[in-house]
Amino acid sequence: MIRHTRLTLASLLVATAATACLDGTGPAGTFIARGRIQNNTDAPIPAGTRLVVIWTVSSGSPDYSVVFGEGAIDRMTGMMHVRFDGPPPAEALNNGVLGVGLVVATTDHTLKDGDRLTDGRSLLASIVGLTPQHAVIFVSHPDTLYAGTWAAEFETGYSLGVGVKVPGSVFDKFVPVNPSSALLIIDALANIEMVNWT
Repeated sequence: MIRHTRLTLASLLVATAATACLDGTGPAGTFIARGRIQNNTDAPIPAGTRLVVIWTVSSGSPDYSVVFGEGAIDRMTGMMHVRFDGPPPAEALNNGVLGVGLVVATTDHTLKDGDRLTDGRSLLASIVGLTPQHAVIFVSHPDTLYAGTWAAEFETGYSLGVGVKVPGSVFDKFVPVNPSSALLIIDALANIEMVNWT
């Protein structure tokens, strides 16, 4: 099912994508997500663009997002990365167990770790790209709540997931992939197909 980003951060962040290279396997280990940049525009990436990771929480009502994690863009090599030295905060996890973080390229320099976003309209204007088919996945501990779901395919700690279609379902799922395989797409949000995982 093809989905395009629209005007709410909630819909933008329910789909996730991110990149990763794992140096440690547990919640306390260092995790580096890496990948390449695909610029679909005819312009260079705007000066001052930075990477942040925005975690979607849809297990309650209303949905919200939390900023946690930063990265860097290397314009010379066309590569990007984000790094984590510790687990996400509890408020960034669905039911205290599952985290789904989208890597976002933004010109907004006011965003900082711990910011809670409930209305993404003001943020949308500053977004120049994201990882729409990959997400940083964090599992705090095995939990029966997620047994039998796609989340059970991920080990405890950080991983990288890629979105795949689920036949007969309106929702997509994530599967584990190489943590260095993320793709950051620079383009207008309306042109970017997102994972619809929730």
